Amino acid sequence: MKRKRIHILLATALLMAATITGCDQNKSGKQPAEPTKVENGQQIEVTMEVLEALAKVMPKYNEVYSFSEGLAAVSDSETHLYGFIDKMGNEVIPCQYNYIYHGFKDGIAVVSKSGDDRTLIDKKCKEIASFNYPFCGEFQDGLMPFMEETAEYDYNEGYLDMTGKVVIPADFEISMCNGPYLCYFSEGLCGRYDYETQKSFFIDKTGKKVFECEGEAEDFSEGLAAVSKCFSLDNDDFVCRFGFVDKTGFEAIPFIFNHAGRFVDGLCWAETDNQCGFINRDGKFELTGDFKTVVLEEGIECGSYPLCPTFSEGLAWVSNKEGKFGYIDKTGKVIVPFRYEPAYDDGAEVYYSQPCYDFHEGLARICDKTTEKYGFIDREGNEVFPFQFDDAYDLCEGLALVMRDGQYGFIDAKGNCTLNLTK
Repeated sequence: MKRKRIHILLATALLMAATITGCDQNKSGKQPAEPTKVENGQQIEVTMEVLEALAKVMPKYNEVYSFSEGLAAVSDSETHLYGFIDKMGNEVIPCQYNYIYHGFKDGIAVVSKSGDDRTLIDKKCKEIASFNYPFCGEFQDGLMPFMEETAEYDYNEGYLDMTGKVVIPADFEISMCNGPYLCYFSEGLCGRYDYETQKSFFIDKTGKKVFECEGEAEDFSEGLAAVSKCFSLDNDDFVCRFGFVDKTGFEAIPFIFNHAGRFVDGLCWAETDNQCGFINRDGKFELTGDFKTVVLEEGIECGSYPLCPTFSEGLAWVSNKEGKFGYIDKTGKVIVPFRYEPAYDDGAEVYYSQPCYDFHEGLARICDKTTEKYGFIDREGNEVFPFQFDDAYDLCEGLALVMRDGQYGFIDAKGNCTLNLTK
């Protein structure tokens, strides 16, 4: 299960994660901005005029990121400074920043001109507030985590609101396991794990502790949070099991699962010794079948973790016992056949590439295990784009960022691509 604590990366990597996943409901609980929320695979119309305009300006930039609230961050090829363009390719915020720490969310972006300075700006480039912290995250649930150095290599975490005001002082120690991690709010609460006591506690938006529970808790999703708790065995060994707590800390679902994901549309992926599939809010398996838990290699430092699918636009990717991926609907019916395979490491016995991703605005990314190229399929499994992109990201606001042969481009849901248009 992917950890909710977000590893602090380089500024450009933070930008990629924040802007590209702005429309993705991922395991950390991030939600799309309200103006771009899309239900049931509805596609946002993109005109050819937009695609042609973007095709003309792409060569001007050595870095391009996904659109978020109508603007995409870009880096000028000559100055290597960052700014924002709109969907007609107009540079509405000039390339004048050393870094952009994340794209626009609720009308605000975090930028920097030098050192550790951070500035909140609106879409008219008006400065809202400035502050100086070594690291900061992105806004989620209306608050942004920041780090304050208390001693050399020691940091505490606090939270700013969207005016730049510190609403929760930096009183919380930051875990330095494999590097610093930031904790985010989800559904009004933020969970923190104490490695010494092996307990988690949740705070509200005033910083007040709401409840404490044994084990390591994930973010809340649909009112429930998965918790991993270790139990001692007779031979002095121990085993970890997952259960769920509600927002009072009450054990809503017993600790009986080897792994568990998060709830989406009332269903959550889970696994026991005997079966895996989707459970309901009562903890009972509602969808089971020829499914297999897939262990994905995350990296040497972080170890490996099982992939936990969620439903998106009514479909969920799953793996059958032969290790092939397809998509099912909420009745368990196979909608897209099991035909996609992840790359597999026989020695480590883990997968190191994910072949299928969630649907966004009617399309889903697919990765070919042999070529490691990306393509896109629609909800019926039709190939809208064959495997041709070196990198690709989810459709967001009618456009998906792609890269081919070192060039950035955008695709729409109808099969058009700026890389194929005359510049």
